[in-house]
Amino acid sequence: MVSVSIDLGDTFLIQTPSQGKHLYIAIAPALTGQLAPALTGQLAPALTGQLAPALTGQAAKETQTRHLFVSINHRQPQSETVCILEPGPDVPDFIIHESVVNYRFARELTSKDLAKLIPTGSLAAKGQCSSRVLQRIQAGGLASKRLKNRYKLTLKDFMAL
Repeated sequence: MVSVSIDLGDTFLIQTPSQGKHLYIAIAPALTGQLAPALTGQLAPALTGQLAPALTGQAAKETQTRHLFVSINHRQPQSETVCILEPGPDVPDFIIHESVVNYRFARELTSKDLAKLIPTGSLAAKGQCSSRVLQRIQAGGLASKRLKNRYKLTLKDFMAL
């Protein structure tokens, strides 16, 4: 099974039901499995695209790294505007006009899940945003009225809030 390397801030063009392809960005790791409740706060900032080094053997089998992804869309009149992205050096080249983070369509994906959703022949990331923009997107998630509460908890745990 093919998997894709995921780092925070990476963007991927993925297939979405009935809407074609959308740009998604990885904004936080989300651990699942039996160890997930114990792995919040202090350890969360150390996690990026990989499991923490301490998670080996049985612990690694019981826990898998998932990432929280949010959709980037063209700004529309009804768009939530808690996080607006403008083209520039801090955002991926794929963003060529004013866009918004669409928290409503957030999803958790493993690297294997992601590989299944990326169009054939396009397994590479479509760019990466700066850490400053990533932090704006994460903060916007906490302020969003459209992000599901479980994803807000994921962000709070990761940001150690």
